[in-house]
Amino acid sequence: MRRAGVLTALAAALPGSAHAASLWTVWQAARANDPAFLAASAQLRAAATAQPTALAALLPQFTVAAAAGPQNQAFEGADFYGSGFEPIRQDQRIGVSTWQATLSQTLFDWSQIKTLQAAGFSVQQAAATYQARLEALNVRVITDYVAVLAANDNLASLRAAARGFALQYHDAEARYRAGMDGVIGADESRAAARSIEAQVVQAQTSLIAARETLAALTGDQVQVRGSFPVALALPAPGRIATWLARAASGNPTLAAAKLTVHDDAALIAAARGAYLPSISLQLQHTHTAQGGRAGYAFFGQGITGPAYSLQQGNAVTVQMNWNVFSGGATRAAVDQARARRDAAAANAATARLAVIRTVRTDYFAVLLDRARLAAARAAATAAARAVQAAADGVRAGLISASDLIADRQALLSAQLALHAAVVAAIDHEAGLAQAAGSATPLLVRRISTILTKHAPHQEK
Repeated sequence: MRRAGVLTALAAALPGSAHAASLWTVWQAARANDPAFLAASAQLRAAATAQPTALAALLPQFTVAAAAGPQNQAFEGADFYGSGFEPIRQDQRIGVSTWQATLSQTLFDWSQIKTLQAAGFSVQQAAATYQARLEALNVRVITDYVAVLAANDNLASLRAAARGFALQYHDAEARYRAGMDGVIGADESRAAARSIEAQVVQAQTSLIAARETLAALTGDQVQVRGSFPVALALPAPGRIATWLARAASGNPTLAAAKLTVHDDAALIAAARGAYLPSISLQLQHTHTAQGGRAGYAFFGQGITGPAYSLQQGNAVTVQMNWNVFSGGATRAAVDQARARRDAAAANAATARLAVIRTVRTDYFAVLLDRARLAAARAAATAAARAVQAAADGVRAGLISASDLIADRQALLSAQLALHAAVVAAIDHEAGLAQAAGSATPLLVRRISTILTKHAPHQEK
C-alpha cells in the first residue's frame, strides 16, 4: 500500500494539463521568458548607446542661456570735485533680462576621436556577447528538451520491463501452483518485479526534475511533443581543421574577447590624447536689456530719471585648451588603459585555447558517438531477441526463470544505454556547433524537425 501511495503521488506531480510543445515552440517561449537572456538583451541595448554618446562630443553643440530679474543697487561715498571731495550718492532700481546663444564645434580633440573608435569596438563586443548568450540559450533548450524526451523514454522502458517481470511472475506462480516448476523461479520473478518498481519511482523523479529544468527556461510547464530519436543518423563531421577554422572566425565568445582587446587599445590612444591640445570654434550672440529708475545726489541736489540700456554683440572665437600638467593623472590613465589592454589580450588567448579544446573534445566525441550508437542499437536488438527466445524457452521448460530475468535486465540496460548514447550524441553535436559559432536558431529548427518527423510521442 505504501509503494502504491508513492507511485500515485509521483504520478500526480507530473502535470497533465500542460500543453504539448515542439522543441521550436519551447525555444520561442524560452527566448521570450528566460531572465538571463532578457538581461543580455537589455545589456545589448544599453551598450548600443556608447557610440552615439561618443559621437555627440564631436558634433556641434548649441546652448541657450537666459536670465531675468530685479536689481537694486546703492552707492554712497566721496568724489573729487574742484579743490576737494564732495559727498555723492547713487541708487538704482532696475530690471535686467539677458540671453546668450552659443554654437561650438570641436575642430580637433584626439582623445574624443579615439573614444569614438573605442565605442565602435565596444558596441561590436556587446553584440558578440549577446550572440554568445543566444547560442548558449539555444544549446540549453536543446539539451533540456532532449533530457525530458530521454527521461520519458527511460520511464516507458522501465514500465515495459515492470510489466514483463509482472507477467513472468504470474506465469511462474501459476506453474508452481500447477506443480510444473519449483518455488525458486516464482520467488526470483517476484523479487525482480519488486526491484523494477523502485527503478520506476526513480525514473518518475528524474522526469519531474527534467521537466522542472525545462520549465525554468519557458516559465511554464509543457509536455514535449516529439519522438525520442533512437534511430538518429549522425552525418560525418568532416575535417577537424575545418571546424577549428570556423571556430576561430565564428565563435562569438572569442570574437567578443578580440574586440575587447581592440577597444582597450583605442582607449590607450584616447588616454594619450590628454597630452595634446583640443581646438574648438565658438559662435556667440549676447543680448542684454535693462530698464528702471536711477537716482543721483550731489551738492545736496538730487536727480531721478530712467535707467535703461540695450547691449547686443556677436563673437567668433577659436579656442585652444592644452592641459600642460595635471599632477600625473594623464600618465596614470595611460598606464591603467595599457594594463586593461594586456589583461584583455590574455583573456582573448585563454578564450582561444578554450575554444580549441572544446572543438577538439566535441569533434572526437561526435566521431565516437557514431560507433557508440551503432553498438548500442545492436545490443538493444540482440537483447530483445534474447528475451523473446528466453520467454519461449521458459514456457517450454528448456531454461530457468533466472535466465529470463537476466535477459530482461540486459534488455533494460541496453535500452537505457541506447537512450544515453542518443542524448550524448545530440549534446556533443550542439556543443560542437556552439564552439564553431553555428548554434543558431536554424540548428534548433533542424533538431526540432528531427524530433517531430515521426508520429507524436506524448509524455506518459
